[in-house]
Amino acid sequence: MSQAQLDVDPQAMAPDVDGIPDFVRLGSIPADYIQQVESDLLEPVVQQNGSTDRTGFCRFTLQQKGFLHSHSKLFVSLIPNAGSNSAFVPAQVGIGAVIQRAVLKVGNQVVNEISDWAQLHAVKSALISNEINKEREQYMTGRIMNHGFRYSTEQYELAPDYGLDNGREYSGAEAFQMPFARMNGSTAATRATSPTYSIDLSDLFPFLKTHQLPLYMIDQPINIEITWAPPNKARVCTTGGQGAGLSYDIDPTELKFCADYIFYGASDEMQRYAQANRDLSFSFVDYRANVASIDPTAPVTVVRNIGMANRMVTRVVTVFNRDTITDESILNKYASLGLSAVVGGNGNGVMGDIAYNLRYNDRYEFASDVSNTARLFSQLTDSESVPFLTRSEYCADSALITTDDFEGRDQKTFLANKFFYLSTRLTGGRVGTKGIEIHLSNTDFSTVDPTPTAITALVVGRSYEITAVGNSDFTLAAGAPNNLVGTIFRAIAVGVGTGTASEILGPTTLRSYSEYLRVARLRDGILDIGNA
Repeated sequence: MSQAQLDVDPQAMAPDVDGIPDFVRLGSIPADYIQQVESDLLEPVVQQNGSTDRTGFCRFTLQQKGFLHSHSKLFVSLIPNAGSNSAFVPAQVGIGAVIQRAVLKVGNQVVNEISDWAQLHAVKSALISNEINKEREQYMTGRIMNHGFRYSTEQYELAPDYGLDNGREYSGAEAFQMPFARMNGSTAATRATSPTYSIDLSDLFPFLKTHQLPLYMIDQPINIEITWAPPNKARVCTTGGQGAGLSYDIDPTELKFCADYIFYGASDEMQRYAQANRDLSFSFVDYRANVASIDPTAPVTVVRNIGMANRMVTRVVTVFNRDTITDESILNKYASLGLSAVVGGNGNGVMGDIAYNLRYNDRYEFASDVSNTARLFSQLTDSESVPFLTRSEYCADSALITTDDFEGRDQKTFLANKFFYLSTRLTGGRVGTKGIEIHLSNTDFSTVDPTPTAITALVVGRSYEITAVGNSDFTLAAGAPNNLVGTIFRAIAVGVGTGTASEILGPTTLRSYSEYLRVARLRDGILDIGNA
């Protein structure tokens, strides 16, 4: 199909045919219209868990009947690593941490395809209110980013700080997950009681945010394909003292897709709707991920072309991840690291510098680079809606997060400065042939681990700053340019001796997600898809 054939009016949806509402567009169906729901609990036709650092894969095939309800759900449970004490799903993405890539296909046509989905899901999850996280999400998806004030016995009017609040009382200076949310692998009995969480289909595929898929009008197979994150390090967060790299497999007995098929009307309304809409058009959005490695060891200037030439791009979302973060955390590697902050005597952080802009169609989105963190947050709000994030979580310029532990992990360490999201709604129309450039300059992400690492425990490929030489030779053993305190290097081997080095904790990966418009045309049972 040619591009010209697919350039359709986004609103060309035949709104009311013979008194029948538009069934595919959410919000256009009267609340009192007769509906029947049929639910199928589908098994995957293909399921591979993955192993060690390798991804897994599964596929579901939908039946061609009714309309697919946008809130149909994927049910997932994890089998704890045998012998491990306990773990939990990351606080901000929940069970979404198990998904690396999601694809919705009709025949050979891809409706939605999102890579590195969990990192984008973290941004969207920040829009969930505290109350919903506490009262609903922690039970359904495992997300628990609800903030609660922490009062001390000496201060009865003002709380000195805040921490995670799932409704369970703190035990001294530590908070714990609800009993059901802890995955315990110590015995066969506890391994069999892991929670089963759900993921909304509309969270996986933006198409279903605005439309219902008319399955009964499609003559092609409809498949949902999921690529799983590796079973070790990427799926869960372990409790204190557990170590890293524990493997958590997808439980095949609990892996189900609950497909809700909706049928409208008391007689032949759906047949008449199909007859009147033999040529049906949809307009929707999709996301294209662009991933690049960055060097966290020094201030950098990044000019990165993220593509999207000749497409109608509506917004660009950017996050900074340190993919070396493991399950020994609260957020795992789905935390978005922000600017460096040096804690001063008053407890306030001194921010590193950043200058941010986008360039496309031979123009910059902003007349001058944006460097003020308040303005960056305002841009995020204008683009995505109001995120339920605190100042400390977004840019680490205050010290209000409690030092109390959550499941053995210091909350200040693992939450402060871990929700730094950039999002910009584009105003320049269709992107030209040169694509979109993201400009980041004068950035400083070079924060260091306050606890030095022994030279004998260096991890190859990670960046460090020498803190004590001792009797070690960092140049020969680890690849440092010299053997002086303060030297920054990337470890090429594990050294020997008594020397120590602090790991550079800045981000290692820059991810940008471009939201762009697509159109689909369903004609006589065949779906064709292209860019708007």
